[in-house]
Amino acid sequence: MPTRRTLTTFLIGLALGIVLAFVGRAFVGSRLPDSIAGQRESLDGVVTAKQLEGDRLLLTVVTPAGATLVTFKKRVAEIALLVDEGDRITLSLSRYQPFLEDPQIARVMPPDLYAEPAEQMAPDSAGAPGDTLPEADSVPKTTDAPWYD
Repeated sequence: MPTRRTLTTFLIGLALGIVLAFVGRAFVGSRLPDSIAGQRESLDGVVTAKQLEGDRLLLTVVTPAGATLVTFKKRVAEIALLVDEGDRITLSLSRYQPFLEDPQIARVMPPDLYAEPAEQMAPDSAGAPGDTLPEADSVPKTTDAPWYD
């Protein structure tokens, strides 16, 4: 029969294990290998707008996949000094999202260090001629592919 002390120790250990499994990953995840911390991807884009609102910094980053609104609530002063409009920024993410809060910054490059202008980073919304049906429908043509593709 378990004693009261053993049961209390077990419950405290169980609670700490559950809390650290969820909260600890945010603090230690960037220092762990990708096999343990989970695979991360890089999001590379150009900062097109920067706005400082009290205790948070808002950045609009245009990527080939589309625009992303990045909000920083931690280390706002340091990031505001580091990042300017026109800079190319690389963010390390677990997955792509259109709205990000406090992502990890992997690299910041000023405009004079990269050759590609910001206009080439913007997504092409028009597409190539003949990509869609004449009725301006959003369904792409599939005349070249069999029906089961």
